[in-house]
Amino acid sequence: MKLLEIKNLSKSFDGKKVLEDISLTVEKGEVVSIIGPSGSGKSTLLRCAAFLENMDDGELSYCEKQVVRSENGRAIYPSKAEMKLAKEKFSLVFQNFNLFPHYNVLKNVSDAPIHVMKRNKEEVLEESRQILKKVGLEDKMTAYPCELSGGQQQRVAIARALVMNPDMLYFDEPTSALDPEITAGILRIMKELAEDKMTMVIVTHEIDFAKAVSDRVIFMDGGFIVEQGKPEDVIDNPENERTKAFLKKLSI
Repeated sequence: MKLLEIKNLSKSFDGKKVLEDISLTVEKGEVVSIIGPSGSGKSTLLRCAAFLENMDDGELSYCEKQVVRSENGRAIYPSKAEMKLAKEKFSLVFQNFNLFPHYNVLKNVSDAPIHVMKRNKEEVLEESRQILKKVGLEDKMTAYPCELSGGQQQRVAIARALVMNPDMLYFDEPTSALDPEITAGILRIMKELAEDKMTMVIVTHEIDFAKAVSDRVIFMDGGFIVEQGKPEDVIDNPENERTKAFLKKLSI
């Protein structure tokens, strides 16, 4: 089943094209990593897919149901009610955690399912405790974000995303604000999620990680998808000269 399908997405900021004619699909259970130089449009693509930015033109579907359609070269968005249903299909993990500083860890994780999704409070709290235990934070449930390391805050953010029971997870450079030692712990959690067949789209600069966990790697440059395929093809044997040049710089 196609959980996500994007067709001919275009996006500009102040008249400058940031994304041009982007099309991609993500199948259920698939892990897709998006790599490329800074400014290539990776994060903007993710933000458009997560409705944090409005695309200028193109189509977008979740679970094979069209959400955004194209009409006369312009993206047409649906009603708030339809958007709310579409937003329940995914959760997004940001690079800068975006935790509520005045909520403790357990409340950060459980608040949205209780108050936004109107789920049973006790069920959500129990599920939140189990997920926090899974990410190694069972002893930090009453702590506040300011009392946590960057890696612990990112684990809270992952737990918060998981408790929403999404069909897929988006990660936007989840380790870019962390030092290498802490990064390893976050990548390990993401690897476990991949082994559990969680559908994920990961914007990352961790090339070795992308190669290890991805079913497919997409290389972007200049607002275009330049190359995509199996990680061993795109990373080890790229065909496009731009992909080759990018990976060569990383290995120097």
